[in-house]
Order: sequence, then structure tokens, then C-alpha cells
Amino acid sequence: MVRFSMLKPYREVGAQAIFWLGYFLFEWLNTGAYMDNYQKSLCQITLSLPLLVVAGYWHLLFTVRHFLLSGRMTGFWISLGGGLLVFGLLRRAINYTWLYPVYYPDGLLKPYWYWPKIMAESMQLHLVVALFVAVNLVRHALHQQQLSETYRREKLAAEYRLLQSQVQPHFLFNTLNNLISVSLHQPAQMPHLLQRLAGLLSYQLHESHRSTVSLAKEVAYLTDYISLEKIRYADRLDVMTNFDELSNLTNLMIPPMLLLPFVENAFKHGAAQTEGACWIQLHLYRSGNRLVFSAENSIPEGVSYPSTTGLGLTNLKKRLDILFPGNYELVTLPEDSQFLAVLKFTIN
Repeated sequence: MVRFSMLKPYREVGAQAIFWLGYFLFEWLNTGAYMDNYQKSLCQITLSLPLLVVAGYWHLLFTVRHFLLSGRMTGFWISLGGGLLVFGLLRRAINYTWLYPVYYPDGLLKPYWYWPKIMAESMQLHLVVALFVAVNLVRHALHQQQLSETYRREKLAAEYRLLQSQVQPHFLFNTLNNLISVSLHQPAQMPHLLQRLAGLLSYQLHESHRSTVSLAKEVAYLTDYISLEKIRYADRLDVMTNFDELSNLTNLMIPPMLLLPFVENAFKHGAAQTEGACWIQLHLYRSGNRLVFSAENSIPEGVSYPSTTGLGLTNLKKRLDILFPGNYELVTLPEDSQFLAVLKFTIN
């Protein structure tokens, strides 16, 4: 539970001072207008306010904070009952000694120990005290809600940074596997491949830590990655993309490396699983305020698509839940000879 002490002291004191000032002005002006005697009203509120303040802080600090909020119910009921009695007697004493002789001499006709009047005085005082305590409890609840929301956002941000950081070693692991294969079977391609890899790593170093990047940069990154992969598979792989129409949209921002897992999976579970001809189709287009990305790839006959989509898409789903909670669509459709994945999400 968030303690009241976590509230900034100067804000708490300032808010409480505003409450008492507001009550003072309201009671003075309202009672003065009713009696048509503002001097008499001022005297009454001046005499009663100090006791109200003391009673208010007693019940706030001890009855509520010290006992009620810590679950000490016995202490709570003793403090509440004792406060009702003690502050009722003190208010009766103040009125009987200073207020009645000057303004209400008829009030002296009843004895000091007149319990109906004592209880009435206590109830009047504690109505104001209850309002004071309630206002502070509401402020405390709102502050606690704000802190909870802050903690929630910080937790989500930390979780997202962790998921985002896992994309890079996952990508590097897959790419190094490709390097090994190419170095063994196509060593002449290694310089060009390393040059492509340097560009991809540069993107990861300078752009992937950002919250968003331009769609043009993300498309360029995917294009370089596809070019790097095509070197490994040569002519037996047919890759079709339609990124050109969105490749110049520098004002449209999306999270970095959000689409990469689809492309990785298309190569890993499609082209990498066959020695013969294979194909991959990647489509990216805008539909209203939504961006739609689809990745479709061939699957060799007799090979079923794995029931789990691996770390890449697992992390992607978690990232999407954080980035677009309840505002995205992710569909995967495995079939006998092909696999289709479609992502739709809202763009600003």
C-alpha cells in the first residue's frame, strides 16, 4: 500500500491549507449573511476553527492513518469514540465560556453537562472533520492510482526494452548461420555479404533503440536483409515484394524491427527447409489508418510448419501487446504447401 508520506509534503500542506481557508470563508460569509451580522459570524468561526483543525488532524493522522489504514480496528474505534466525546466536550466548553455569554445568553439556561447539547455540538464539529478526512482520502486514492499507473508504464517500458533487445541477438544468430553456409558453398559472395551485414548492424546500432523510426528506413532495412538472404539461396529462391510505394514515406513512423520476424521466419521455415525451388511473397501497404504487412512462403512437400513460431514471433506478439494493446490483428495460416502471416496495426 502506498503510504501518505509518499505524497509531496508541500503539496499536501498546501491542499489542506486551501481546505481550511475555504471552509473559513464559506462559514463566515454564509453565516454572516444568514444572521446579517458578519462581526458575530467572524467571532463564531474564529472561536471554533482552531478546535476544528485540531480535531481534523487528530482523526486524519491517528484515527484513519495510524489505525484504520493499518488494520488496527480496536485502536480505530477507541480513537473515533474518544474523539467524538473529547472534542464534543471541548466545543461545549468554548461555546459555554466565551460565545454564549456574549451572543447567546439563553444558552446558559442549560447546564454545562447537558448531554443532548454536547452530542449535537460534537456532531456538528465532526461533520466538518469527516469532510476534511474524506477530501484527504480521495487525494490519497488518486495519488495511489497515479503511482500505480506510473509503475505499470515503467514495467511495460522495461519489458518492451527487454523484448526489443532480444531481437538483435536473435537476428545476429540467424545471420551468422547464413554466413557459415555461404562461406562453405559460395566463398566468393562473402565480401558482398559482409558489406550488407555491416549496413544492417549499423541500422541496429543507431536506429533500433528508438521508440519509432520512419517507414522508409524500416523498408530499406528489410530490403537489405532480403538481399543478404538471397545471396545464400541464389536462383532457386524467388522473392517478390511490393515495398516501393511506401519506401519514401519518411513522415510515417513505426516501431523499429517490427516486421523483421515475419521475414526471418519466411526464410527459416521456408527456403532453408528445401534444396529445390522455393518462393516468398512479402506485401506492405496502407489501408486507411492501418498498415498491413503479409509474409507468405512455400513449404516443402511432406514438411509441416512447426507448431511454435520460435522466439521471433513470440517476442513480436508480446511487443504488439505492449505497443498496440487491443488494437492490432495478427493472423497465421499454415497450409499444406505454404504459410501465410498477416499483421495489421494502427498508424498515426
